Amino acid sequence: MDRQTIDRYIQNYISEVERSIQDPIVNRDLGKIPLDEVKAFFLLLPMLNDEEWSFELNISAIAAGAIHAAFDMHDRVDILDATSKEQQLMVLSGDHFSGIHYRLLSSLPDFKLITSMSEMIGLINETKTNLLMEGSSGTETIIDSIICIESGCIVEFHKRFGFSTYSNIAETALGLIWFSKKLTNDPSIELIWARNRVKRIEIENAISVLTSRLQEQIAEASFLTPFLKQEILRFATPLLGRPI
Repeated sequence: MDRQTIDRYIQNYISEVERSIQDPIVNRDLGKIPLDEVKAFFLLLPMLNDEEWSFELNISAIAAGAIHAAFDMHDRVDILDATSKEQQLMVLSGDHFSGIHYRLLSSLPDFKLITSMSEMIGLINETKTNLLMEGSSGTETIIDSIICIESGCIVEFHKRFGFSTYSNIAETALGLIWFSKKLTNDPSIELIWARNRVKRIEIENAISVLTSRLQEQIAEASFLTPFLKQEILRFATPLLGRPI
């Protein structure tokens, strides 16, 4: 599989998620909702590595994309001033996307995944709230928190369908990407995280820890094709300005 094929799979998946969450009012007032291509890549990693991919798997993957869209929309809300029409519409849109997530899973129906995803969504919200309100308490603690927030739903998806061998790499890479964005004050995360009291030294330590961890995981991932290993590094490390 080459890069063009991978990009086509990701864009096709994103188009499917967009169609599932499309709403005329949201499109009119908020514009097109940007979906996270990096999370899509790590969610689809088993398929990109030629694992069997069924209709049920695809619907479940789209449902995971819908909940990621819900999280992203809620993260755009200013928690200190959510009174404007646009802010209220963001809240409602996020709730709408979350409802689509559950509707898609119920259509299968996959009650085991519904339960595990629901529990993970609750944990992500709790973890995010604690981190925003209380700050961090050491490098390892904040690494665990960010990994939960960034990759929790992907890990549950992998676990449900027997793809847990891919989860550690997804966790580490998505955590590394978040800390790299935080270090550079990337606007895609700063609206919600700007007020977070994470110290710069903790961010730098987390990047060092996760970079080493990802290097080891990639080296040991004999189940991955060499090209996919390169693609994982391409997605995970561009903000660092240097290869692992």
